[in-house]
Amino acid sequence: MQYDRRILRKLIQSLTEPELTEALDEFPAVRKQFTDRQPQALRDNIILDYFEKHQEEFPVLLTAIKNCNPIAYEKHVSALKITPNPEPPKQDIIPEEKTCDILFLAANPIGTQLLQLEKEANLIREQFKQLNQEKNYIVKVEIAVNVEELSKYLRQYKPLIVHFSSHGSPSGEIILNNAQGEQHLVSPEALANLLVVLDGRIECVVLNACFSLEKADALADKVSCVVGMKKEIDDRSAVAFSAGFYRSLADGQQYYTAFNSGIAEIKLRSLPDSVVPHFITRDTSILDREVITTRVTRGPLSPPPPQSETTIYPLWFGTNRKPNNPQDISQGFSRQRDRNLHYGTCKVAVPKSHKFGSTGSSFLYRLLNSTDDRLKLQEDSLKLLQEQAFLQQVQQTLQANPLDKRSALVYIHGFNVSFEDAALRAAQIGFDLDVPGIMAFYSWPSRGRLASYIADAATMEASEIYIAEFLLNLAQNSGAEKIHIIAHSMGNRGLIRVMQRILTQVQADSNIRFGQIFLAAPDVDPDLFQQLAAAYQKLAERTTLYISSKDKALATSGIIHDHPRAGFSPPITVVDGIDTIEVSNIDLTFLGHGYFAEARDLLQDMYSLLHHNQSPNQRFGLQQMQQNGQDYWVVGK
Repeated sequence: MQYDRRILRKLIQSLTEPELTEALDEFPAVRKQFTDRQPQALRDNIILDYFEKHQEEFPVLLTAIKNCNPIAYEKHVSALKITPNPEPPKQDIIPEEKTCDILFLAANPIGTQLLQLEKEANLIREQFKQLNQEKNYIVKVEIAVNVEELSKYLRQYKPLIVHFSSHGSPSGEIILNNAQGEQHLVSPEALANLLVVLDGRIECVVLNACFSLEKADALADKVSCVVGMKKEIDDRSAVAFSAGFYRSLADGQQYYTAFNSGIAEIKLRSLPDSVVPHFITRDTSILDREVITTRVTRGPLSPPPPQSETTIYPLWFGTNRKPNNPQDISQGFSRQRDRNLHYGTCKVAVPKSHKFGSTGSSFLYRLLNSTDDRLKLQEDSLKLLQEQAFLQQVQQTLQANPLDKRSALVYIHGFNVSFEDAALRAAQIGFDLDVPGIMAFYSWPSRGRLASYIADAATMEASEIYIAEFLLNLAQNSGAEKIHIIAHSMGNRGLIRVMQRILTQVQADSNIRFGQIFLAAPDVDPDLFQQLAAAYQKLAERTTLYISSKDKALATSGIIHDHPRAGFSPPITVVDGIDTIEVSNIDLTFLGHGYFAEARDLLQDMYSLLHHNQSPNQRFGLQQMQQNGQDYWVVGK
């Protein structure tokens, strides 16, 4: 029996918890694999894998679902496209035992440098054997793979992880053999198209080949995560990375933790290239370091990206903008200043097609791809609340969360930003960083125009008193365990004086302490920054300064002020007690301004800070540098 696996997933997800429990009442073999607080995506995969293996029981499941929820059944059953299994030719019959968890594909074409392919393959097997997991994780190895065999092996073994060990070209292609044993370049785009026909089975692709990061983004849209190499990697480092990566998986860890274990293994052996491997994912839930239960083959190693069509993301906000219509707040907020601090909530729709780090593609992209990946503010969700009601709602929301998810992250935008733009960016940041608590933003009355730079600077100064009140209220009265802050561009100009103001106001209150403070592209005079930065050290758990040499908006600001800005390099702004991260190697967006939310590597660095408070030397992808004897770090190099 054949059917569309993706539609079955949607049908399962349309059921409520009681309905799903009732539908699976006849299938104890499925229910016994469930555990408390198990991610929904993991449960879905358990169900899908079971009925793929026991297709004779599939009609019973459909009947049970029809009895539980006939509306959901009628909506999805026709799209399942259920057909009997065709009788395949005998030579195409693949025994069940040939399916695997990890498929190791290796190639060393004529004319390329010899690699330690057999050693790497044996080492992967050894990691599972050492932890007595060789029966639970089936590893298949194919050496000297030619391009004609690639599709056959992927279909035959139906792996969860595909590991390529081969050479790579400087432009990002994987080098395999052709039928004559010579070089044949396979682009990640072509490989991505091939993965589509495998119906989402593959969860992770490891490209242990030089330069493979160049085009690895093409694969990240098709699988949960990709490991690629930024540049040429030493053969010994590649083998060491594999050892650490698969040992961690054998121990039941998630992909992101396994990746960091691979990096640690390279460093442990004092080998070069620990900054060469990179981890790419569109799904930040994979970045969790949570240990998962070891499972038998065909079960998932980690949950795939969420499958719901749209996620409604809640936001809390403060603003000193005037409402467009005080009688109808759904009309939003203007560019004009108000002399009152307004508290409120709103919601943003995040579509299934959302790309990590983006609030939406251009009109031309949407037209050519027939998809709308824009985040959208739900205007009818805008609500104003009295101060006490606002704080009470925040308290109730946080109290309903587990103990480790009772923080708040506040985003303070820069110049040339409307209220709606601020809400969309806040939702994107909160969604991508998987904020452990609530996401909030403060929107000061920026004019929302490039030509209003001088006016915005004056408005920011006038807004400081309201920003300070908003942050203090959250810190003192919201019940949040920690208040984290992201300030961007001109938002930093207000924040640095706000922190000085807070330090003066509450110097007797030792309980006022913020968590992570992210200073992204600060449009602040570097001398003023040096003078006032002590407030960050006294009030924050850790402060991180992100700077760039390619930010044209800050370069223009430096011309206007006849002096460089703290967020622009050179020179590199380094202050005691603040970690400086130089991000010029990351692709920048329009005017270079906004890189803090558009760059994948940078968001993942923020994720490590937000969830684990790691020092720069503990975070992957950072390279330590020095200027005049002072340390700073580079990301994305």
